[in-house]
Order: sequence, then C-alpha cells, then structure tokens
Amino acid sequence: MHIFGTMKRIITVILALAMAMSCGNNRKASGDALAAKAWQEIAPTEVDLNPVQMIDRDWLEVSAGMEGNMNLMTISWGTIGELWGKPVFTVFVSTSRYTHKFMEENDYFTVTHFPESMRDKLSYLGRASGRDEDKVAGAGLTVEFTDLGNPIYAEADLAIECKKLYGQQFDASLMPEEQRQWYERSGLGIHYMYIGEIVHVWKK
Repeated sequence: MHIFGTMKRIITVILALAMAMSCGNNRKASGDALAAKAWQEIAPTEVDLNPVQMIDRDWLEVSAGMEGNMNLMTISWGTIGELWGKPVFTVFVSTSRYTHKFMEENDYFTVTHFPESMRDKLSYLGRASGRDEDKVAGAGLTVEFTDLGNPIYAEADLAIECKKLYGQQFDASLMPEEQRQWYERSGLGIHYMYIGEIVHVWKK
C-alpha cells in the first residue's frame, strides 16, 4: 500500500507540472498573438508621430470595454507626455457620449491611430453612436484583443494601451467664459479627463 501511495503522489506531481507547463505555453501563445498579426511592441519613447498632428489632424480612436461589451469613439482632443514618473496619455470624453459609460466602468482604455486611407471610416465612427448600432461592424473594422483583454484594431498602424490613473470632470465654474459658452451652444455634456499610464505600445 505504501508503494501505491508513493506512486500516486508522484503521478499527481507529474500531472500538476504538466498542467503548469501547459498554462505557461498558453500565456506565451497569447503574448505572441499580436506579434503574429504584424504588431511590434515598442517603448512609449519610440512613438515617432508628432503628437499635435496625430491628435488634432489625423484623429484617433479611444476604446474601452472587453470582448462583447465595448465601445469606441473618434477623438481629436488629447495629450501625451509624462506625469508622476510615468508615461501617460490623457483623453477627454463628454458625458453625452456612449463611450463615457465604458470609460467609467473599466480600468483600461486604448488609443489607436489609423493611416490616412481610413479617414472615411473615422468620420463614420465620429457620427455613429454605439447606442444605436454596432459601430465596429458598420465601419468594417476588425477587433483584436490584447493580453489584458482590451480592444485594438487590425486596420490601425499604432495602438496605445493605458491603465487609468485618474479621472475627473471639468469644473465649469473654472472655465473661461468662451468655453462655457461653447458647451452651451454645442449641447455636449461637460467632458471628463482620463489620464492613463501607457502600459503597452504597438506599431505596424
């Protein structure tokens, strides 16, 4: 009986090691998934696009949520830089945008940049609302997910994954009069500022 007990323990240990190795291989495969799809991870300091051109002229998409429950929107406001010793990307999302809900409910968001040939699709994404339709399907985009489960797009040429550090709505009482009037005219809800630590950057 002692021999059988010993053998049973040995078999249990072997099975446990095999399962651990299998899980490790799965994690590696997941980590290599984006690289296999032509993405190359780079450091935040290696982003070589002019930030003003990238945000104001090219436009970007901000996305939040997980597979089956996510949304994205076009943005032309944002900043990229350094805060609290971390590389950060800051985005601004109006409370009237459907994406605001996803920004509030999730700990991460992604920012993606697209080539000029995608301009029409970005214009569509800026007009459409995820409340009414599947914007990803409508724009003909292909969603890919990072190891952390956050959405980026196969058609993009740059993807920045951020962990939320801070979020707060603008205080209208502290705004210049011109900006307060802009909100009144536009009918938009006052924007939230979301500062995200850049945890991953991929480029094509």
